[in-house]
Amino acid sequence: MKKNYFWGFFLILAGAYLVVSQMGYLPKVGVFTLIFTIVCLAVLIASIPNLAFGGIFFPLAFIGIMYDKQLGITAVTPWTILLAALLLTIGFHLIFDRFKKKRFHHWCGHGRRERGHKMEADCEKEAYSEKHINADEESLDGEYIYIHVSFGSVIRYVTSTDFQTADIEASFGAVSVYFDNAQIPSGNAVVNIESSFAGVELYVPHTWQVINHINSSFGAVDEKNKHSGELAATLTLEGSNSFGGITIYYV
Repeated sequence: MKKNYFWGFFLILAGAYLVVSQMGYLPKVGVFTLIFTIVCLAVLIASIPNLAFGGIFFPLAFIGIMYDKQLGITAVTPWTILLAALLLTIGFHLIFDRFKKKRFHHWCGHGRRERGHKMEADCEKEAYSEKHINADEESLDGEYIYIHVSFGSVIRYVTSTDFQTADIEASFGAVSVYFDNAQIPSGNAVVNIESSFAGVELYVPHTWQVINHINSSFGAVDEKNKHSGELAATLTLEGSNSFGGITIYYV
């Protein structure tokens, strides 16, 4: 609800600025420039909580390119500032990738009672994955699956007989995950995807129903060979996708 209020007021102010600027009271900003600025800010704000650095630095670079004259940085636009955004994204990712995991361990180690049953369950799930899941193996099983790829490509085959949850983190890479041999006895499972400048391919049984809750910014989620018939389970996709593509193949 708070998020809706924020963007509501933001868009109202943007529309008011557009009208007032066209009347000559403020510096003029083109319609498409203003819209693209709003989109860049949306990607930026959505990327900060998840530390998706590609979604932070590249929108800033695009904004700098659009307003280079006002900012007095025409000497470094466009290619220098885009290269700087790329290097910053890579550098921050290499430094803070482990920090994101350590932050989760810190939450699990302190104040678990204050955070309630949901955090307790998340911590138990994390402990289970550390003991039973090896992210470097091609074949993965268990209730919880974790897959991470950065500046590379991986293929994983999920063979769980009681699959419940998967976390997929991909940045500047590609990942293909085959769920065709996985089973969901409960009838419902969740895949959390955090994708930035990456391609994610999910191969699921044609008897599964996929519900897409992915928040995409400069990206898309596509479905191939979708089958309508008897449904055996429901797979819900959560998370974010920035400057990338997520494709679901029904097999």
